[in-house]
Amino acid sequence: MANLPEPLPDDPLPLVRQWLADAEALAAARNPSAMALATSDGRGRPSVRMVLLRGLSAEDGYGVFYTHRHSRKGRELAAEPRAAGALYWEPLGRQLRLEGPVVPSPEAESDAYFATRPLGSQVNAWISAQSAPLESLEELRARADRKKRDLAASAPLARPHAWGGYRLWFDGIEFWVEGADRCHERVRYERTLTSAGAGASAAAFIGGPWRRERLQP
Repeated sequence: MANLPEPLPDDPLPLVRQWLADAEALAAARNPSAMALATSDGRGRPSVRMVLLRGLSAEDGYGVFYTHRHSRKGRELAAEPRAAGALYWEPLGRQLRLEGPVVPSPEAESDAYFATRPLGSQVNAWISAQSAPLESLEELRARADRKKRDLAASAPLARPHAWGGYRLWFDGIEFWVEGADRCHERVRYERTLTSAGAGASAAAFIGGPWRRERLQP
């Protein structure tokens, strides 16, 4: 397995972008951007699920994922707006960990991404109350069929207000490279984030300088 670059970069964000590009180049990778996202509720009880990392700002240092805001993760992020994500690429022998505060994406960003989704996925965002109880899958399919019939003579489907993006701003990044005899290589980066303010900039932070250290495997 390839080691981390030497000397270690002062800024880890270009390496995050490179690792994601390397994963996307894997012919066998079905969802190279699949990320285990961990959140917690107001009582500190954790939960984790897979999401897709749909965007990366390697300049500012955040990743974007999308979901229903009333889902379990949406409710937990409203109560505790921090999360941790992990991406693992077994063929590359690499793991990437991302941690930090989470804020809703700007409306325009969510609208733009929703417009790129297949119609079936758009419909499901409208008819599924994600994480709510369901009597049967047939019930959900019937709702989808009704929604598609309603759309037959209408304009393109707009994004439902309760569905949208989240920005996970990185104040912690860890790179892990598999090594022989469990002599894995680990490097952790940390920085301090300061809120950029209210209004449109509420989805933004200003990052301080990165600090780094090697960790024992």
